[in-house]
Amino acid sequence: MRIPKRWRHVCLFLLAGLLAVGCGGPGKPVKVEGVVTLDDKPLPGATVTFVPKDKGRSASGLTESDGSFRLTTFRTEDGALPGEYKVIIVVPEPLEKGVEGRNPETVSDEQKYADRMTMIPKARKAAHKKKSSSPVPAIYGDAGQTPLREVVPPDGKVVLPLRTKH
Repeated sequence: MRIPKRWRHVCLFLLAGLLAVGCGGPGKPVKVEGVVTLDDKPLPGATVTFVPKDKGRSASGLTESDGSFRLTTFRTEDGALPGEYKVIIVVPEPLEKGVEGRNPETVSDEQKYADRMTMIPKARKAAHKKKSSSPVPAIYGDAGQTPLREVVPPDGKVVLPLRTKH
């Protein structure tokens, strides 16, 4: 039985498409976890963001009370895409009220994370204009100045030791 020439072309086109999707894509996220310290003490409540050195997708996470964090790119705690990153760390101002007037005491940790990650850009800019009471030096919150660099996949747990004095 002979396959018509038209169908052979369609099959070759579909096969080429499947191979292209499987090769050269951005890859899968690699689990990344670590700890942030400030002057050798755990830093809770900080947002850790891995910004790609070249182009790509950022990954971020929030530090727990012990300074530990896990990165998220697409789904909660899925990690970061392989590559080189600049790392920025900020301690956002506490949210007085949750999104849409929710009481922050009754909001889940997951919703607080989502609220913080999706803050309206204008509100974020206004928060930065205010005199910051953040314990983290501003250099760590600026992708152009941060001295922190990481490569994914890491050799183990990522340790980010911050200093108030350089």
